[in-house]
Amino acid sequence: MQVLRTTFFLLVLGNLLLFVWGQGYFGARSGGEAERLTAQIEPDKLRIAGVGAPPKAVDPPREECRALSGVEPSAALTLVAMLGARDAQLKISQHPLEEPRAWWVHIPPLANSAQADKKAAELSKLRVRDFYVVRETGPNQYALSLGLFKSEESAKEYLDVLQKKGVKSARVLLREPVSDKVVVEVRGMSDKLNKALADLPAELHAPPPSACPKP
Repeated sequence: MQVLRTTFFLLVLGNLLLFVWGQGYFGARSGGEAERLTAQIEPDKLRIAGVGAPPKAVDPPREECRALSGVEPSAALTLVAMLGARDAQLKISQHPLEEPRAWWVHIPPLANSAQADKKAAELSKLRVRDFYVVRETGPNQYALSLGLFKSEESAKEYLDVLQKKGVKSARVLLREPVSDKVVVEVRGMSDKLNKALADLPAELHAPPPSACPKP
């Protein structure tokens, strides 16, 4: 009986020691629950998807420019005031309309309409087709316009062609642009420009707004 008691006591004691050792009370145990948790979870290596990534670059909104060309000075004042009232943040400016120079191939003004018509008939006989008689009142009334060219060289080349056809009275004249019209330029964000320029009275501008020319 004593042997059974001793054996039972030793079994209980052995199980108790095994439990205490398993809980790590006798020192760190390789493969223990605490060690496994420590090995599996490393907070400094954890990352949440999408957090901490650099933000995607977004281009800042850019200003655009619209030009209304060939506006009469009085209409330009009204136009500037109207656009400013629609959106005070728009940048509005105006400057004189710069028209290019041109070289005019023509026959100088004749004395009257009858002589101009007679000269026109002579041109037709010489097979010159592109011309017209200037009949508007002014210094060039009853002149015959034969062509307008962007360069002096082109004008002189055409003059040579006419002279070979027998047109001896044609001349080349430099025409400096004379205009009191202005260009109104409006700068701002695209949506604001479109809103401010919508439904403008037709009498305030001839052509529709267009992109400002590059400086």
